Amino acid sequence: MNLWDKKAKTYAKYSEKLNEIQIKTFKELEELNINLGEKTIIDIGCGTGVWSLHLAKMAKSLLALDISSIMLEFLKKDCEKFNIYNVKTINSSFSDFIKNQKNSHFDIAFLSMSPALETSEDYENFTNLADLKIYLGFADFRKSDFLDPIFKHFNTEFKGFYKQDLETFLTKKNIKFHKFVFDETRIAKRSKDEALENLSWHLSINGVKFDKKELENFVKTDIVETINSKIKLIVFNKF
Repeated sequence: MNLWDKKAKTYAKYSEKLNEIQIKTFKELEELNINLGEKTIIDIGCGTGVWSLHLAKMAKSLLALDISSIMLEFLKKDCEKFNIYNVKTINSSFSDFIKNQKNSHFDIAFLSMSPALETSEDYENFTNLADLKIYLGFADFRKSDFLDPIFKHFNTEFKGFYKQDLETFLTKKNIKFHKFVFDETRIAKRSKDEALENLSWHLSINGVKFDKKELENFVKTDIVETINSKIKLIVFNKF
């Protein structure tokens, strides 16, 4: 089981109610006069469909792409639950999808908070995959009053922020883009077991070796975690 399959059970699930970042993102897209209606969309690194189902409600069709088959199972169940029938799924990495679907093209390529793009070649392929690209990623290291001291103990750091990412690629290529940065603060309440599972996953994704008993020294009770993030929205057309 890959680590994203392992994360699927506790990963955020689709809600009909928009979260704070979704509200801000859709408002920004509206101010840019971007209409998602009747468009073909690919959601890259879609996970459990937190964004996919909202997009699908507006779109002509949506292709949900993710490396985790279990994440996609949750997405498909929610499509059935909420009567959304214009979604297809592909269980694949982004690079393998490009190799196997060389002629694919969409009106919109969407990616939110996913490590699916790893190389300059991935960024190039993302740029060429659709007429309009919408990208959400961390604009800085995410801060957690629970995880950060433990990361420091293990000599590691939050891995969701990349100093070299799509923005870097676009800047080097002189491709114009619109950028907007959101601030987000959220509170996560977890039982002791949930906190240990979450901590174990983060250390594993960072490649850190650890003893589970050692982790119990950091998590002795249920926890309330405050998470502060800066999230950037990047939007650009085909030039």
